Amino acid sequence: MWLTLLSAGIALGAQGCARPAKEEESATPPRVKVRVHALEERMIEDEVLAPGQWRATGEIRVSAPFPATVESLSPRPGDRVTEGEVLGRLVTRESLAALRGAELLARQASDPAAQREANRAVALAERDLVRVPLIAPRAGIVVRRSAEAGAQVDDAAEILAIVPLDGIVCEAHVPASLASRVQPGQGAQITEEDGTIRSATVKRILPSADPGDQASMVWLGSTGGSLPQLDRYTNVTIQVGAPRRAIVVPDSALVQDDLTGKTSIVLVTADGQAQWSVVDLGIPSHGWHELLAPQLPPGTRVVVEGQNGLPDHTPVDVTP
Repeated sequence: MWLTLLSAGIALGAQGCARPAKEEESATPPRVKVRVHALEERMIEDEVLAPGQWRATGEIRVSAPFPATVESLSPRPGDRVTEGEVLGRLVTRESLAALRGAELLARQASDPAAQREANRAVALAERDLVRVPLIAPRAGIVVRRSAEAGAQVDDAAEILAIVPLDGIVCEAHVPASLASRVQPGQGAQITEEDGTIRSATVKRILPSADPGDQASMVWLGSTGGSLPQLDRYTNVTIQVGAPRRAIVVPDSALVQDDLTGKTSIVLVTADGQAQWSVVDLGIPSHGWHELLAPQLPPGTRVVVEGQNGLPDHTPVDVTP
């Protein structure tokens, strides 16, 4: 009898423990509040956007042709020079040494006759000073000044570095996924930090050093206006095709997987559930991206706030 009662108690206890689990399984999943935005059909410019920076390429070194002293030097980094312009003057070390020796003798002369002789030596040394002008070989911008007036320089020592005008480029870092759409000769617009806008043309697409690079370097040249300031950061817009109508998704809806590199969005289904979907994107356009796949109609709701960590098929409540 006691064994029968004990067995019945264990059975009832087991049922009592099992009931909360069943109730938990049947409980309605909590609803998550999210903000959404509808996909839109827009006319978009077929553009590639990229950050950039003005850079100097193809430096020309202006060097001393012989051991000398820099007598004068005018340009400073950032100054523009013209081809054939006199940048400064050098004095040969030998002729300057002769002048300094004559001046020393003049200071040490102990009588009028010695003074007159020393003065004549100084005059001859000044007359025989060998001055050579430094000439700009090309028009361009001075990017480096390696010597100052009064400095002694050796044969072939750099005095100035000049970048030719066609060697000043805006180096844009174009996303690797869009680099194939960029070609030399395409028109572009460069917007600088201070709001200055310059027209430009794609000059060259540099080869990638590593196939895994996230961006490709593209060189653009300004097509007119004042010279840009080197090293200034820019935003580059390259026109790669004609404007067209397309379905676009807001950038705030995009979630990128750091491991796979894939981009996804969260759709809100007709019955109010979250549905994750991997997407294929086209060009960016001022806070939006062209949606290439999947093909979704305008008005499709996508989550723009609250999607991070949101499980698939979770019921959601849309908030304003």
